[in-house]
Amino acid sequence: MKRKIAYFSPLPPAHTGIADYSRELLPHLAQLAEITLFSDQHAQLDAAEFCGLAAFPPDAYAARRWDFDIAIYQLGNSAYHRSIGQMALRYGGIVVLHEYGLHQLWASQTVAVGDYVRYAREMAYARGAEGARWAAEAQAGLRDLPHFEEPLNARFADTALGILAHSEYVAERLRGRLPQQRIAVVPAPIALDESPSLRDRLDLPVGACLFGSFGIVSHHKQLEAALRAFAAVRQSSPNCYYLLVGEWDPRDVDLPALVERLGLNGAVRCLGHVPDLREFLGWLAAVDVVINLRHPTVGETSAIALRALAAGRALLVYDEGWYAELPSEACVKLPPLDQAALERAMRDLAANPLGRAELGSRGQRAARERHAPANAAAAYLAFVEQVLAPGGAPK
Repeated sequence: MKRKIAYFSPLPPAHTGIADYSRELLPHLAQLAEITLFSDQHAQLDAAEFCGLAAFPPDAYAARRWDFDIAIYQLGNSAYHRSIGQMALRYGGIVVLHEYGLHQLWASQTVAVGDYVRYAREMAYARGAEGARWAAEAQAGLRDLPHFEEPLNARFADTALGILAHSEYVAERLRGRLPQQRIAVVPAPIALDESPSLRDRLDLPVGACLFGSFGIVSHHKQLEAALRAFAAVRQSSPNCYYLLVGEWDPRDVDLPALVERLGLNGAVRCLGHVPDLREFLGWLAAVDVVINLRHPTVGETSAIALRALAAGRALLVYDEGWYAELPSEACVKLPPLDQAALERAMRDLAANPLGRAELGSRGQRAARERHAPANAAAAYLAFVEQVLAPGGAPK
């Protein structure tokens, strides 16, 4: 008999990579178990897209929780995970951490609405007196919120029946603090993509090399470093262009001013947010090289990096966190913040079309072998059985 699983996640049309993650995973997971969805997007769901799965608001789980063998909660840092996190803490189950640090998730529910008392409580739970002091200093304006110093995942990790991560980077940090907890690493699901390229819309010169960065732009994604390297590369390879697809907050990154300052007007195309996934993938297919830099890292699994591999695009990342676990033959991995290495890598890729194509082909092969959604679904179910086996849940 199939297991009955309550599955909590943001779902399309929510603008988050975890919604798209669930869209990739669920058709395969639904072949192995009876899945019921719990999501704030339950009323907007395209049932056909999700194999006709029934969907309910998260708070409907309370009255139905005994109908299920276990609940699975997808947790990330966006506001889409607030109600999911509340249910995970209240009723327990398997928590899937898409990033090690969940500080932003807590801050959005506390500091963002002026509730420093609850924020201090969470900081004290995670780090004792030191955490309480940090919270007080943040409230007094003496320090920034310690997003990277304190992950604020302790309460979720302590109350879960089991934890799924997508990297050994995250799993090892959890095991170091919770040696008795059930923790497993599962591949993030990503299907190979053959979306038609939208490159013709850009009216680029023949033979141009097109670099691209995708997703929400923030200063942690090191776009300024990428564009400075691009400006240097363009001195010797003027037939290079850069495509930016994703929204940005001008208070964080003043993109037009940055492009102007680097003398890249006309060489950088900024499309902003593209809500339709098929169009987004069409722009991804249009570029020759995807630049996906993140520093510092909170242990996030990058859907953009995986989609670049699945689309057969050459990929350039920093060699840290989850990114360090990508196969070395499938992408270019650079020392974090090494500007000279970044320039060299971009210059080499710009000058070598065959090398770009070969790198993309190896990346696509790695995506097919390591991240097939069917394999991810099987790993999920194996972990469910492990947790539900007699003596399987942590004591």
